[in-house]
Amino acid sequence: MKTLEKTITIKFSWWRNSDEHIKEKHIEALEESAINRIKKLMEEGYISGQLSDNISIDDEDGENGVEYVGWWQLTE
Repeated sequence: MKTLEKTITIKFSWWRNSDEHIKEKHIEALEESAINRIKKLMEEGYISGQLSDNISIDDEDGENGVEYVGWWQLTE
């Protein structure tokens, strides 16, 4: 029997333009945001792209939340 096997790797990273660390409490939300955005862009035929999100979980995040930017890439 012939089979077809392929490994696809999706890598993403987030950071804050302010050079501050990513808040531990934001990690899960950023992961979910990245996966949702990547899924949408892959369905449109993209293999890489920018990420951006604003996270506001509690009062410590301030009135305007915390801005994050990032990048993702698919490799075979």
